[in-house]
Amino acid sequence: MVSKLLALEIYPNLKDLDFRILRGIELNMRHYEWVPLETIAKFARVDIETTSHRLGKLDNWGLVKRRSDIGYIGYQLTIHGYDALAIRTFAQKGIIKAISQTQIGVGKEADVYIGITPNEERVAVKFNRVGRTSFTRIKLYRPNLIDKRHISWLYVSRLVAQREYEALQLLSPIAKVPKPIAWNRHAIVMEFIDGIELIELTDTDLTKEEALEVLNKVLEEYKKIVEFGIIHSDMSLYNIVLKSNGDILIIDWPQYLTSAFPEARYYLERDLQVLLNSFKKKWGVQVEKNKIWKEFELSLQKSLKRE
Repeated sequence: MVSKLLALEIYPNLKDLDFRILRGIELNMRHYEWVPLETIAKFARVDIETTSHRLGKLDNWGLVKRRSDIGYIGYQLTIHGYDALAIRTFAQKGIIKAISQTQIGVGKEADVYIGITPNEERVAVKFNRVGRTSFTRIKLYRPNLIDKRHISWLYVSRLVAQREYEALQLLSPIAKVPKPIAWNRHAIVMEFIDGIELIELTDTDLTKEEALEVLNKVLEEYKKIVEFGIIHSDMSLYNIVLKSNGDILIIDWPQYLTSAFPEARYYLERDLQVLLNSFKKKWGVQVEKNKIWKEFELSLQKSLKRE
């Protein structure tokens, strides 16, 4: 399902005061589930009447939501308000000057749009929209989240984006992954990729021989990454891009694990099983799993020796 980036439509209507109000809600959501009107006004450095008036507009535009049945009037940021803050930061830092409403990727928990830099170059801007699946996964490497009384999905989206940005920084010098450009809140700016995810290809778009060639490229690249010390842990046809020049990229890294993680071997074996089963089912490609697993085990052992 293609959805518009609501924050882009509202953006021209936003004043500096609106961004101070949004920022005040964002910062104080660390301390309140619903941020009191008085707290927002104090942060924005304006009177309560003015703050309430602007919050009414932000609420109508879908950037915040209001609640009054909790003993006071309180507000939360919506994902659209979070989008607006991220876009504002990228623009102020000169990273992007425009974002198109054209989506180039619609994932289960992220939307990707085309951005334009001040140098007129195309980039990809990925906005994470985290749900319970990612929350369950992120608890693997952030167990302290379990103890928090209330978890903001915006905060978890931020952690997911930060983690993916860190992975791309680590991997882009040595592996075929998107090159990261910037990260802010729940959004990442990265290189624009001219290609298509394998999941979007039909069983007739590649011959069996072509599919085998693609699979071998993916396996060789992934072995290199595993030897470097990183496990994707969510490998599938959704996360492999076939570029227009026939090369491949492995994408979507927020769930990565290091080879030293206690269950790294399990997730690596699962990655390979999903990958091999997908190529077999879609293009009839069959390879010797035991041989491939031995090669990956060797890469895993090499990475652990360097720990």
